Amino acid sequence: MTDKSPAPAGSSCTNTSCCPPPQSPVTRDAPKVGRNDPCVCGNGRKYKKCCGKNA
Repeated sequence: MTDKSPAPAGSSCTNTSCCPPPQSPVTRDAPKVGRNDPCVCGNGRKYKKCCGKNA
């Protein structure tokens, strides 16, 4: 019996047709804006009540 499901994370699968190569982590230029931090637009409100409302 053959199992066609993808290999679990952390396995050493070399078959790229079933397991894509690992991606590099995302690096940010600026620190992440928290919901309770002041808004980046500069109006003095919290990000979650201002520009983060529609995000």
